[in-house]
Amino acid sequence: MKTLSKILMGLLFLFVVSMHVIGQSTFFPATHESFQYIGRFDKTNPEQVRFDWPNSTIQFQFTGSEIALSLKGGARNYFNLFLNDTLHSVLHQPNDSIIKIKDIKKAGIHTLRLQKRTEGEMGIAVFKGVYLPKNEKLIISKLKTSRKIEFIGNSITCGYGTEGTSRHEKFLPSTENVNQSYALITSKAFNADCHVIAHSGLGVVRNYGAKNKVSVDRATMPMRFNQILDTDNSLLWDFNSWKPDMLVINLGTNDYSTKPYPDKAIFQNTYKSLIEKIQDVYGNIPVFLICGPLIDEPAYTNIKELANDMKQSNPELNIHFIGIPKALLNSTSDLGSDSHPSYKGQLKMAKHIIPTIATVMDWDYNLEINN
Repeated sequence: MKTLSKILMGLLFLFVVSMHVIGQSTFFPATHESFQYIGRFDKTNPEQVRFDWPNSTIQFQFTGSEIALSLKGGARNYFNLFLNDTLHSVLHQPNDSIIKIKDIKKAGIHTLRLQKRTEGEMGIAVFKGVYLPKNEKLIISKLKTSRKIEFIGNSITCGYGTEGTSRHEKFLPSTENVNQSYALITSKAFNADCHVIAHSGLGVVRNYGAKNKVSVDRATMPMRFNQILDTDNSLLWDFNSWKPDMLVINLGTNDYSTKPYPDKAIFQNTYKSLIEKIQDVYGNIPVFLICGPLIDEPAYTNIKELANDMKQSNPELNIHFIGIPKALLNSTSDLGSDSHPSYKGQLKMAKHIIPTIATVMDWDYNLEINN
């Protein structure tokens, strides 16, 4: 399996640091000003940060030829580690570990980016800081881009099963890679920072397979929108700390994947309330309502109608509908685990929506970026 091969390769470079080596190093805690956090992080503990949303990213620059990370990933979480903009390894650290990255060949200042590739369902991760050899240091820099995009979605947005070898393959956490989702492909094409607020199986009012028209057993996506952590509703996100230039919602697939379908009025009114909440906290930023490609009717019509009705009621609203047809994806070559879009399918999705976003935002884009 492609992901497992990457993990095995990564193990050639990753070692648990002995206490002797740690004793000769300088520790930089998670609160150090050089760390840049992209996504929602719980910083209430001064000795560590916690995070669980997909694409939660820690990036920074440092000097030297080796570095060690203090990380507790949990049994089901996986992380992409990028070194100087190239994927170095895939990390799986179930326990509280010190992970040493050695043999960094390039001299000078290095950029490291740790990206959570799995969703909140896989558990909360903890980052405590890094160790550097004495006389090496972290660099205070401005690595963030000027553009910002937020995505609200379900398994498709999470990158569920993108690394699965076929649609018949059962999902494993190791095959989920948000970096291969249309959300990240789109963000990289626009050179934008990206927050991903997404959870597999959840809908606007009805989660996948629910027996009733409205789910009551667990929170839907609109209920989680204001949370720092996906799996903890006690901590509320400060919307003043980060404001996107635009926002993409891709919900409705789970509401209408199985019956009983939610009532149209309840679905549209709840979806409208989510959009109004977005406008309350972010202002009248462009909001793109996406439907597809794993579902079409009646979700397609209901969402498009909602966008049109809101625009007619208030022409100043910056709301745009983008429908992705089911025919976009080849039923074999474009699907990964559990018949979800593979990376190839996700790339098709991104190429379908990017031109519309570029026109509305008046942004240039580049689809040649791979990382």
